[in-house]
Amino acid sequence: MTALWISILVIGVATYATRVLPLFWVRSRGEERTRSSWLDRLGPCLLAAMATAVILPVFERSESSLELLAATGGVMAAGGSMWLRRDPGLATLVGMIVFYILLNAHPGPVPS
Repeated sequence: MTALWISILVIGVATYATRVLPLFWVRSRGEERTRSSWLDRLGPCLLAAMATAVILPVFERSESSLELLAATGGVMAAGGSMWLRRDPGLATLVGMIVFYILLNAHPGPVPS
């Protein structure tokens, strides 16, 4: 349980830092200083790391081909939505909906 809270704390600090650090690049006269390129890449790298930590266990625990199909379809739908709209919130929603639909799309027993 302690490792979970340490992970949450590290993610929170890193997320806060990516929001606050750019504020220090503005001089008192309103002129923007040049930023190093690592700061521009930090946000996407953190998102990719969090996505990997969430998505990878789903693939590892898939016990049936239906679960693997649902996970793959959800990831592909989220990626496609992100490619079309560049909206991470919408991409997450679309991925979750497609995952749910594919996971629950198995045919039930045929009535006699």
